[in-house]
Amino acid sequence: MNYGKKSAQKQSAKLSSKRAKNKKRFGITFIKTILVCILCIIAVGLVAGGLYAVKLIKECPDISEVNISPNGFSTTVLDSAGNEIETLAASGSNRTYVTIDEIPKDLQHAFVAIEDERFYKHNGIDLRGIIRAGFTGIISGGEKMQGASTITQQLLKNNYFTTWTKEATLLDSVNRKIQEQYLAVQLEKVEDKDTILENYLNTINLGQNTLGVEAASERYFNKSVSELTLSEDAAIAAITQNPSKYNPITNPKDNASRRKKVLKKMLDLGYINQSEYDEALEDNLYDRIQIVNAQNESSASTSYFVDALTDEVVNDLVDQKGYTEAQAYQMLYSGGLTINSTQDSNIQTICEEEVNNNANYSDHVLYSFSYRLTVTKKDGTYQNYSEQTMLTYYQAQNPNYDINFSSQEECDQAIEQYKSEIMEEGDTIAEGGETITYTLQPQAAISVIDQATGHVVALVGGRGNKTASKTLNRATNITRQPGSCFKIIGCYAAALDAGGLTLASVQDDAPTSYANGTPLHNYDNRYRGFTTIRDAIISSMNVVTVKNLTQIGTGLGFEYAEALGISTLEPGDNNQTLCLGGLTHGVTDLELTASYATIANGGDYNKPVFYTQVLDHNGNVILDNTQNTSKEVLKDTTAWLLTNAMQDVITSGTGSGAGLSNMPTAAKTGTTTKNRDTVFAGYTPYYTAAVWGGYDDNTEQTYTAYAKLIWHSVMQRIHENLPRKEFTQPSGIVTAQVCKKSGKLAIEGVCDADPRGSMVYTEYFDKDSVPKETCDHHVKLDICSASGQIAGEYCPAENRVPTVFIIGGTAETEDGPYLITEEALNTVCSVHTSSGSTSDGSTSDGSVKPTVEGTITDNKSQTDTSGGDNSSGSSSGGSSGGSAGDGSTTPSTTP
Repeated sequence: MNYGKKSAQKQSAKLSSKRAKNKKRFGITFIKTILVCILCIIAVGLVAGGLYAVKLIKECPDISEVNISPNGFSTTVLDSAGNEIETLAASGSNRTYVTIDEIPKDLQHAFVAIEDERFYKHNGIDLRGIIRAGFTGIISGGEKMQGASTITQQLLKNNYFTTWTKEATLLDSVNRKIQEQYLAVQLEKVEDKDTILENYLNTINLGQNTLGVEAASERYFNKSVSELTLSEDAAIAAITQNPSKYNPITNPKDNASRRKKVLKKMLDLGYINQSEYDEALEDNLYDRIQIVNAQNESSASTSYFVDALTDEVVNDLVDQKGYTEAQAYQMLYSGGLTINSTQDSNIQTICEEEVNNNANYSDHVLYSFSYRLTVTKKDGTYQNYSEQTMLTYYQAQNPNYDINFSSQEECDQAIEQYKSEIMEEGDTIAEGGETITYTLQPQAAISVIDQATGHVVALVGGRGNKTASKTLNRATNITRQPGSCFKIIGCYAAALDAGGLTLASVQDDAPTSYANGTPLHNYDNRYRGFTTIRDAIISSMNVVTVKNLTQIGTGLGFEYAEALGISTLEPGDNNQTLCLGGLTHGVTDLELTASYATIANGGDYNKPVFYTQVLDHNGNVILDNTQNTSKEVLKDTTAWLLTNAMQDVITSGTGSGAGLSNMPTAAKTGTTTKNRDTVFAGYTPYYTAAVWGGYDDNTEQTYTAYAKLIWHSVMQRIHENLPRKEFTQPSGIVTAQVCKKSGKLAIEGVCDADPRGSMVYTEYFDKDSVPKETCDHHVKLDICSASGQIAGEYCPAENRVPTVFIIGGTAETEDGPYLITEEALNTVCSVHTSSGSTSDGSTSDGSVKPTVEGTITDNKSQTDTSGGDNSSGSSSGGSSGGSAGDGSTTPSTTP
């Protein structure tokens, strides 16, 4: 045996090579085994999946039994007494069937291009689309999932698999998808493409309560589908993916973006040429889309209440049941639902009558219009105009120009004048290119809520005849400034509940400014000096309200406003103007009503609801509002105190004349800058209502009393046969005798000796907030009749005149004539300066020390010459003001 070095190396290499080969062989065998196992699992899965699919397919009906025509069950709306008030149908009122030859080729191609570009080539399912969608979903990690349903599948889903909206699990969806794909292939064996497309285009949801292309064409363009242009075709096709997001009325920019995508797809697929693409893209069709009070012959008009009701049902189906918006609308208009609404039909009728009663507006009746004009220019191009274009044109010449006129005839004259100025020689009005809709002005809205339940019993969103569904609802769908009605919501609710203030708390109602230096005024330009919160509410004082909010902190007022149901606030609203209703967006009439209803309900907030239950076609409850949970926002004592103060608004304040003959009433008025809005919100022990009024274009008003008149007329009629009921006073309410000028306990012989009359009154308090300190704004001094100054120790008794003054206030207020200044407080009689002085200045025997009654705080100073201890003070209290004082530094002994 060779044991040499060389031989040993060869042997070692040989052994290593064998080990490596064995290791490699094992690795390959292991991988092959794993792959075989995986392939076996896949094979088993495929076989199992195939068997499962075969089982599902066997459960499918024969294709001859499948009805692809648009169908469904109408939905019934009942009032609170069980009477039918509306029927919502998926056909007839909101769908008009048109045959394929009535539908423009461009519209057909627009839907095919954006929804199913291989529609004319596939056999019912699009394998390429499925692979593309799956690949896109995988590489995006599931973030960019794409649909792969063909038009044929979508048609089956909407008209045959109608229970897909109730699918609760992924397995349910997979099962339906397998059957849907199978039936799609079978359907295409027995029906041609035109039949499938015709049924599809008459089925789809296109927003604004329209199903099918004919209803959508009438709704958006006020013409039959056969008259649509290429640009309009693309706009309608753009809606279908998401009827809310791509709504051309509410979201024109999003619709325009998707319309461009539709047109580009049509161009790429050869359905249109470049020049047609360019011309369609340049068409600004959104200027002629109907927005307000659009007429739709194929759609029955629904009330403002039902419009708001259906919005709530759709939202709840989405939020509570997980439906998409399209599914929710499908269920609403085709699901055969029964909706038990909260409407009281008698109250609804009263509200509609009073909002439309011209007598409530004292003959202040005007007309505005929505105007659309499309002009064909001499060179064949189009130019679109609207009322906004008209306003811009004229306001450039006259900033105060508006489109409110005394009659429809004057509206027509203004339009004709406008056309004569903008149309050039050779211009013509395009066919169907001019539409005018007249609207009564000023407009108004009212919401009525049963505060104990949160049930909206009546709602009117506009004045004038409502001739279509889903028109502008001014009670729920617009926000306007609430004016002084928001003082209760944005300041006083928080101030009394958590801010440490009471109805007796005072602020100095005097000329002042906001923190940013902007002057702050009362609406009547009066400044009343020290004023209580009660009087500030009664007389709707701006200065006192802002000072109170500043004292408690704007953040606290903001927090309470949100808790009271105001959802439209922005972070920037957390400032001093919050309490005056100076909001970024304003509020809706419905939310303002709900916030006042919270106070009426003893401080417990109920979300306003329009239905109690929604039942499906088989009578099963799918939505339930019967357990509308209350949320405590205010203490019951706070709610009662606010109510008590607002009762005074009705009896002696800005709401005078709105009281009911048989029922206690609490309310608050509100107007905004230049009277652009007028608001009246209030309640009885039964119902809460708020009325908004104003011009749609925010024009200034010269007459605002109609909001209060409508409120009074509605509430008087609602309550005329109801038994009288009082607001329930909580056990935590007590009374105390306080001074009106300090909000603190009155001092006998001082506060009741104010030169203007007694300032002592009885106020209500929460038992834990009764003041314990005595008045610090009144002081009673002996004044020497010889000098008009504070009597010194040498002033004779016959010269001393006891006089009550206000300390710490501002001269430029109605307290001014009764103020004593710090300088006067530090000055004693300059006539009687020694024990020998007499009333005329001569010498006398004996002397009398000066007397001071009342509490003098802050800024204390002393005068040594008289031996007396005189001090003066100032307070941050106050109310809303009046005329300014003369600013004299010498105390006066008479008012």
